Amino acid sequence: MASASQTFQGGVSTGDSRAIPAQLLVVSWNIQFGVEAAAAAAALLESPQLRDADLILLQEMDEQGTELVARTVGLEYVYVPASVHPQTGRNFGNAVLSRWPLTDPGVVSLPYTSAVQGQPRQVVHAVAHVGPMRIRACSVHTEVATLSPAKRRRQFAAIGDVTSAGPDELLVIGGDFNTLTRRGIEAVTSRLASIGARRATEGAGPTLRRGGREFSLDHIYTRSFTPISCGVVAGLSASDHRPIWARLAPQVTA
Repeated sequence: MASASQTFQGGVSTGDSRAIPAQLLVVSWNIQFGVEAAAAAAALLESPQLRDADLILLQEMDEQGTELVARTVGLEYVYVPASVHPQTGRNFGNAVLSRWPLTDPGVVSLPYTSAVQGQPRQVVHAVAHVGPMRIRACSVHTEVATLSPAKRRRQFAAIGDVTSAGPDELLVIGGDFNTLTRRGIEAVTSRLASIGARRATEGAGPTLRRGGREFSLDHIYTRSFTPISCGVVAGLSASDHRPIWARLAPQVTA
């Protein structure tokens, strides 16, 4: 079992390193405990809304599942475990997958864990070199809502730390923010607005159904992109979460 600080990188980038695409497809998906990675990879390859994704941000993964998804879909990846999950005995962390080369990987550990089944949470990030553009892609997993609102706000604030080294970079931040309420969504949105990021998946729809209720836990935020369209894909068996996606137009031409 890898240590929580170990970084895994691999896969193959296939994007054209010379051209700036008119649009990018970004997908974020919490694949529950990473158990159904093969089913998730098949969905990412075959679903009309998800296939040909340029950036994929995954949560609750281990290194084997991340490598399987990257190999199946044909992407480069960076993965960092945050902990070993007590329920599965497997690594539990976030990944960034990209059609373009990834450099400058990093991780920001989020403060606090919940006293109720709490797990260390983090932001895993890397720079995707999309043609001549540098896009800082960040995969986020915040703590569950049993953590106090004040401590959750501290976690949201820490997400902004990934931009400190490159405030002018294009930015994609996606993942499972565990926002059970509208107030929670507003807290994340307000914090990320302070670093110039806007919610690109507003109106996409709920990403989790539990106890007969629907929740919007997963989101994608961007800086220096124009959102074109977004949505979620229901009916997939690979996870309790639905994948969320956004089509984005970069606001730069060189």
